[in-house]
Amino acid sequence: MRDKTYRPAQIEHKLEGYRQTVFSRELLLAFGLFLSALVLFGHLTQEILIEKQDLFDVAVFRWIEPLDSPGLTRLALFVSFFGTGSFLIPIYLAMIIYFIRTRRIQYAFQIFVISLSSLLLGCALKDVFRRPRPLLTHLDAAGGYSFPSGHTLGAFTLGGILIYLVWKSDFLLYAKILWTIGLILFGCLIGLSRVYLQVHFASDTIAGLFVAIIWLSFCLIIIKLCKNIKSKLIS
Repeated sequence: MRDKTYRPAQIEHKLEGYRQTVFSRELLLAFGLFLSALVLFGHLTQEILIEKQDLFDVAVFRWIEPLDSPGLTRLALFVSFFGTGSFLIPIYLAMIIYFIRTRRIQYAFQIFVISLSSLLLGCALKDVFRRPRPLLTHLDAAGGYSFPSGHTLGAFTLGGILIYLVWKSDFLLYAKILWTIGLILFGCLIGLSRVYLQVHFASDTIAGLFVAIIWLSFCLIIIKLCKNIKSKLIS
């Protein structure tokens, strides 16, 4: 009788603990970011690609045009380099090697999968939307389609991974905040450089940001759900 009396309460307690673990603040934040970025990306696609509303892109090009100068072009080319595979691939390899050497294989595997899948996703979306590049003089070599910006997607994917690792570290709070701001600015500057170089519309770079948020938050949701369910099954 005693076991029968307390068993339902014990089960409910375990279920409540399970719900609290699975639906943690971190997971809820990831869900919120995923849904918000998905809605914004859908709205952007509707406005720019379906309804052909290009007033925003034209306005940005007009704003940038008076700023054109050889010195600023060289700076934009330098900044743009940090969104290329020539920079991103060695950084990812260094991170993967570091985590393997420190025996954090799970982190190494996750970085490999997220970085590679982000690249493939960007290529797939370009082929789906097939938006031509701006009909302006390109100040940097560029091929293929324009939407979304691969440089911006790559920069924000790397930035998002580093932001996650920073907040998982033992850094002081102010250092975490400064790193987060710096990495966000890093992605924004790369996106702006692509627009200045006239190889992307401003909406392409914004789309790259949204896609990075969508994919990173989706990956975090999967990672957290799998980890939480696995830990509950083991316990």
